[in-house]
Amino acid sequence: VVGKIILDKYGPPTNSQTDHENGSSVTIGGGGPQAAWGAAASLAVRDYLSQQAAEKKMIEDEDDHRDYILSNPKHQVTFLAPVGTKNWTPSMTEQLSKLLPPMMNIVLVPSADHITPTINIWHDENENVRWLPVDGSFDDIGANGLWQNRPSAEDILNSIQGANDDDDIILHAIVESGSNPTGQGLDALPFFDDKLMSRVSTAGVEPIVFADEASGKVTSDDSIAVTTTISKIRQAFIRARGYDKENDGSSMFVVTPDRPCYEGMTSHANITMSESESEENNEFEMIIRDGGNGCFANEMKMPAATLQTIDKTPVNPTGAGNAFSAAYVACRGAGSSLKEAASIATAVGAVVCEYEHLPPWSFEVVERIAEAAVEVQ
Repeated sequence: VVGKIILDKYGPPTNSQTDHENGSSVTIGGGGPQAAWGAAASLAVRDYLSQQAAEKKMIEDEDDHRDYILSNPKHQVTFLAPVGTKNWTPSMTEQLSKLLPPMMNIVLVPSADHITPTINIWHDENENVRWLPVDGSFDDIGANGLWQNRPSAEDILNSIQGANDDDDIILHAIVESGSNPTGQGLDALPFFDDKLMSRVSTAGVEPIVFADEASGKVTSDDSIAVTTTISKIRQAFIRARGYDKENDGSSMFVVTPDRPCYEGMTSHANITMSESESEENNEFEMIIRDGGNGCFANEMKMPAATLQTIDKTPVNPTGAGNAFSAAYVACRGAGSSLKEAASIATAVGAVVCEYEHLPPWSFEVVERIAEAAVEVQ
């Protein structure tokens, strides 16, 4: 899982001076940690549900069952993200490791020339996420410079050195998109590396582009740019898989836009979810994230899971879409059907919403996600 890290200062900008001075409200976010957690959680839930089905009963609360599910022995999940060391500290690395499952491999790609982006983030009266950058965090000294080709294809290849040649490698990345993306679109460069992509059996892209606040729509220029980026990545993936004589050239390419992004692509760039988009041995799939309405793909519509909060509303929806996207790609790459992957990913996104920050890595949380997945199916 390749994602971004952003330091979040919760609350509107009026509180930023106090937050900056005491640091008490600064947490690690940005979508990358949520995506990595979502991938790991989805695979654990997939194993849990598989064991349930095989045994035709609920798994007993025995230590060996818990350890098996929580350690995810079938799948190694690695999270890669760039950090600017001008403001990133060892304590932040420790905080990140506590947020994520203990068996996860965390690879931070440092740059001494940059800062890790920092934002004020809050939710308005309609539960929409609002945010503003702090101290030039999205200028060249921040995200616009830091996110250029970090991590690189070489960084990702180094992270999978221990994998066998016949292991399936699933690569999911959050990609800045649109006509003027942060990082100048260079965060997508690993997808164009033949050596890396020949090893990848399933590739997932979560395109990041922002809708206009007033209209709620993505502009024509941004929509066309997103579609162009996706098309180029897919063709490069197909080409790389065809070069590798060790595989049959087959691949699965998954795109997980939110609804405004998808509607922009369909309106301005004529992209569709039709199965005719798939070529022989090269599957193309798009699943659309629709917030509190769930998700949809082709003829499949999946409702959102019921939240188990006091008022049935999100505690904090930030990052739920990122968790959903990585969870869906992980499950599809691991062999789940579209429906199974969508149900687990929907459940993962819902449970992320039930916590102020990321949920704890516990057997009870895995059970809660499994329960939500069964509900939406």
